[in-house]
Amino acid sequence: MICPYCSSLLTIKNGHDKKGVQRYKCKGCTRRFCEKGIFARHRYPSWLIMDALFLYSQPISTRGVTINLRRFRGITPTNVTIYNWIIKFAPKLIEIVRNKPINFTRIWHVDEKFIHVRNSKDDHAYLWIVSDSNSNIISTYVSFTRDINSAKIVLKKAKERAGFSPSILVSDGLQGYKSACSWTFGIRTRHVQAHFEPIGIVHKGKLMQITNNRAERINQFPSLWLHSVRGFKRLDRTNLLMEFFTIYYNYLMPHGTKEEVRVEWNQVPVIINR
Repeated sequence: MICPYCSSLLTIKNGHDKKGVQRYKCKGCTRRFCEKGIFARHRYPSWLIMDALFLYSQPISTRGVTINLRRFRGITPTNVTIYNWIIKFAPKLIEIVRNKPINFTRIWHVDEKFIHVRNSKDDHAYLWIVSDSNSNIISTYVSFTRDINSAKIVLKKAKERAGFSPSILVSDGLQGYKSACSWTFGIRTRHVQAHFEPIGIVHKGKLMQITNNRAERINQFPSLWLHSVRGFKRLDRTNLLMEFFTIYYNYLMPHGTKEEVRVEWNQVPVIINR
C-alpha cells in the first residue's frame, strides 16, 4: 500500500475501523489512512470522482459535468460537490504528474492575456503562460498586474519545472520581459522580441525564423475553458485551476508527438498521454 500523503512504500497494517475497513500507518510521515486512501469518507466511488475531474478539465462547467454524469453514469452529484472535488484532488493530481516530467525543448515562448477574476481592478487579471516549441505548457501564473515582477515569477516557475534555462526566449513587445529574462536565466539565454511577423536569427550556425504565433495559438485553448467557467472569484483558486488545466493540456489533449504514460493514483489507474 502506497501512502497517499508522502507516496512512501514504508507502510504497515494498523488495525481496522468500526466498519471493518483495513487501516494502515506510514513509517515515513507517521500518518494513518485506510485502504481507500485519499478517497476515504466520500459517498461516491473513486471512478466517478476521476470522471468528474477529467470532464471539468475540458471546456465545460461544473453544471455541465453534472449533466454528463447523470446522462452517462446515472449518478447526479451537485455542481457544488463537483467543485469541492476539484479543489481537493487537483493538488494531488498535480503532485503525481510532476513525477512524470516532459522533455521540454530549449526554445520557449511567453505571452500574457486578460482573464476575468473578481476583487481586481475592473475584474481583470493577467494569465501568463510559458510554453516550448513543441506546444507544451511549462508554467502558468495569474496576477493582477502586468509588470516585470509577474514576468519574473512565471519564468522562474518554468525554470524550476524544466530544470534548465532555455537557449532562446521569445516574447512580444512587453519591455519587462527583457529584464526578467536576464534576471532569471542569465546572459546565456537569448531574448527575442517577435510577434506575428517572423524575425530571422542565427542560432548554432543555422538561420531560424522566429515568431510568437505559437504562444498566441496556445492562448486560445484556455480561452475556451475560461469562457465555460465564466471567470473566477479568487486569485489563489485561479492559479490552482490553471495548473489543473495545464495537466489536461499537456497529458490528455492531443497535440504534437506523445507517448502513453500510466499513472497510479493511489491504486486508481489513470492513463495519460505525453
